[in-house]
Amino acid sequence: MNAPAPIKILTACAEKYALCCVSGEMEIQWSVDMLQNFAEQRGLVAELGQNKVQDVVAAAFIWARSLEPADDAEDAEACDSGYAASLIMRWEIADPRDRWRWTGELPPAQLVPTIEKTPYRTAQSTIDAFHFVLSLGDPEHLAAWLLNHPDDAPALFKSVEAA
Repeated sequence: MNAPAPIKILTACAEKYALCCVSGEMEIQWSVDMLQNFAEQRGLVAELGQNKVQDVVAAAFIWARSLEPADDAEDAEACDSGYAASLIMRWEIADPRDRWRWTGELPPAQLVPTIEKTPYRTAQSTIDAFHFVLSLGDPEHLAAWLLNHPDDAPALFKSVEAA
């Protein structure tokens, strides 16, 4: 069984600490210091960068504060937007296509459908025109005509060999 990635542990701890801060059980400064120490000890700051670590911690506190009961309409609106932001964060973390926005991973490679190119095929009208020019018996005219149809020359010569 795989151990959880340090970023997942940081996210879970940040959410737990944020809930404790919102409920008054912990002080915010102490919680943030502990989360910062964890991120440094696990190499997350070196791996992801300080800004990414702060984004993860801040997202947890935004989410926790969105759970507080609102006193008035303005607080209710802030609560709704915080909840929406935390919901989006959780969805994106759960989706491998969007996880990189929160974990510091590289974005996944975009799969581009390959379009199969059909091989070039000389048109029947070009083959007919070639046979007409060939029937004229003028080598200079034939050479000039073939210069204007370089992609068709191999197929045209095969049509002469086949005949």
